Amino acid sequence: MSKLIAPFERAPAARPVSRSVDYRWAGVAALIALVAYPFVAAFAIERGLSGAVHAAPIAINLALAAWFASTLRAGHEPMITRFARAERGTLEADLVAYTRALTWVWVALFVAVAGIGAVLAVAGTRTAWLAFTGAGGYLMVVALFLGGWGYRRWHFRHYRHATPLALVRHVVAVMRPRP
Repeated sequence: MSKLIAPFERAPAARPVSRSVDYRWAGVAALIALVAYPFVAAFAIERGLSGAVHAAPIAINLALAAWFASTLRAGHEPMITRFARAERGTLEADLVAYTRALTWVWVALFVAVAGIGAVLAVAGTRTAWLAFTGAGGYLMVVALFLGGWGYRRWHFRHYRHATPLALVRHVVAVMRPRP
């Protein structure tokens, strides 16, 4: 078993959930972002920065981190596991452990993007901040998405894998509200 997923092998079995998003926790994540936003904006304004412009990307990434992290609670299905089920249906135990670990990696990425944006807003140049929030953070997301896909193709080569475009379609299908 890979060193990456070994610590997560004994993750508790998730209760069955629908493939649609748990909007209750999305609301909690949005509420956290809304509560944090004025504090981050005030900090930026105090430093002579345009707070709303600088704080929004930070708040959005922290909200995404909180949302993904909320799915890692005991008895819940991790976000990346939901996406994988949309692709595969049932998941083998090694893929369940891997998708749980990968959900943690996504949480860390969103926190890192928020942190880098905050540091650049306070201590960086306007050009550096614009470059990072306009492209750098998105490139990090794309790199993790494609890197995860490549890792799965190599490490789990004994399973079939959808193309990156098909994976995006599965993510959109999971995120789409159900009537």
